[in-house]
Amino acid sequence: MMALKVMNPGLFTTVQDMGRYGHQAEGFSPAGAMDWRAMMLANRLLGNDEGAAVLEMTLHGASFEVTKDVTIATAGAEMPVAVDGREMKTATVMPLMKGEQISFGGAERGARTYLAVAGGFTVPEVFGSASTHTRSGIGGFGGRTLESGDRLKAAGGNGASGTGRIRVFDDGDDVIRVIPGQQYDRFKENLDTFYGSGYRLTKDCDRMGFRLDGEVIEAAGGHDVLSEPTQLGSIQIPKNGKPIILLNDRQTAGGYARIATVALCDIPKLVQKRQGDTIRFEEIGVDRAAELYKAEIGKIRSDEYFEIDNDFKSHRRPLAGKIESIMKR
Repeated sequence: MMALKVMNPGLFTTVQDMGRYGHQAEGFSPAGAMDWRAMMLANRLLGNDEGAAVLEMTLHGASFEVTKDVTIATAGAEMPVAVDGREMKTATVMPLMKGEQISFGGAERGARTYLAVAGGFTVPEVFGSASTHTRSGIGGFGGRTLESGDRLKAAGGNGASGTGRIRVFDDGDDVIRVIPGQQYDRFKENLDTFYGSGYRLTKDCDRMGFRLDGEVIEAAGGHDVLSEPTQLGSIQIPKNGKPIILLNDRQTAGGYARIATVALCDIPKLVQKRQGDTIRFEEIGVDRAAELYKAEIGKIRSDEYFEIDNDFKSHRRPLAGKIESIMKR
């Protein structure tokens, strides 16, 4: 069913799911939601499959006209939202009625907000994924960011009937845990600099990767290597010695030495950072990184991030609207 019509697309809004895997050998980037935790939480609030397609809104959100009664949920960056001009809470379930307008503002904390609908958004899949990769023009809504006038389909369903919300949790420190990279040995003389210095996110940060500014890292034997497959979170050190963290829309192969790889558990924290934020790296082992990721998945699937929402404003609003409609008959 057609659920939402785009009135204003926001700064950079795309359809994403878990990503497009198994095709990097043919040159296709995985894409997918950058903050995978927020996507999963938004979907779980609605009782969706945790990998159902969502909208990823970056820095400034979109606005929509509701074309069919639908239930939504949001997670991720703190982004103000209003329905017909009335301020509403985020990180919770919100029923919407046909004819209403919902608008998201600029992110006040974090960088990316995820909008889920009951059943998930419905777009044609490419290689088994709904995720948008704008550089190659595939997936999502025509392989591009949303535009005014686009009409979005939802799979349907009433969503979760409960009144849960995502509890506030502190994920705002600047420590990003990493595991040693493929060319770790080339940087042994510079590890104190890498781990002891803060690195600032530059203006060149997007879905492909984050370019950092800070202390220069030298590589013994040079910064170039034969092109090798890249991984999510790979930290390359190019010739200027400034780290580049490869992310979801990364190239599938790279020719710069890699000092480390961001632990998967800390990718959600990393991608909610913004230009000018400073991060610091902390080394952990592969086994510890695996334990932390499994623990994070366990918290999500056991609903440890949820709590009871005692603010029933978003639930009373559609009920009041229906009563008013009946009274006018």
